[in-house]
Amino acid sequence: MLSILGAFSILVLVMSGAALTSSHAHSTWTWLLTVHVAVAIAATLLTLGLAVALSRFAQPDLAKQHVARFGWIILVALQLEIVVGYPLKASTGPVAGTLHAAFAAFLFAALSAIARITSRSWQRDPDPVQDYGWPSLKFLSTAASLLVAVQVGFGAGVRHSAVGVMPHLLGALVVALLIMIVGVFATNQFPKHPTLRPIAILLMVITGIQVFLGMAAFFMRLMNVTATTTWLVISVAHVSTGSLTFAASAVFAIEIRRNVRPREVTS
Repeated sequence: MLSILGAFSILVLVMSGAALTSSHAHSTWTWLLTVHVAVAIAATLLTLGLAVALSRFAQPDLAKQHVARFGWIILVALQLEIVVGYPLKASTGPVAGTLHAAFAAFLFAALSAIARITSRSWQRDPDPVQDYGWPSLKFLSTAASLLVAVQVGFGAGVRHSAVGVMPHLLGALVVALLIMIVGVFATNQFPKHPTLRPIAILLMVITGIQVFLGMAAFFMRLMNVTATTTWLVISVAHVSTGSLTFAASAVFAIEIRRNVRPREVTS
């Protein structure tokens, strides 16, 4: 439960941060800043509680000890994330702002992975299946997760004027295509798998929503209507769904590694 609450707090942190970046009204920005700081404090406390809880229940299981260490690493990373974003003001600079925004998405993906690994369903034995496609699902899912991470970085760079919009647009096409390919491969190869099929479908649905929101945000930029409430809602939704896409792709890659055996090579 702590891992789920921690992941949710980071997602709210992402949303409030995106709202801060997209807001043009000073009164709204001041209120959002207060919310952002409050959520950062709550996320720190939840992550601290999670790290302590993981450490208490890790002994003597070696695998759980690794997860416990990861919990402390995330706690330290969250503090670095807060330091990068301090002092909180309208603009922390393009580089610092980009790092601050992108790192939050990474933290959300990491806590989502811990939530999955510590869930009740994970405690059951995996349902191993044989990979018979090429390229392997292990390669495709890992590549998709890494490309989503790069795409999240480009998106943060666009919002903070560190990079132009074209790399982000081109990256969106590549990432969406790869996710659809790996999702279709997984659902076709394992149509009845109780874990892989639902996650693959969820990942494809989230990606489709993310592409739609991204196009809406792009056209609103072109029409120069970024000072409206609609822009604020679309922008926050786009950033939040980007973090959800990254987390879903990371969890999917983990489940692929856990459940899918490598393709047997015949001589």
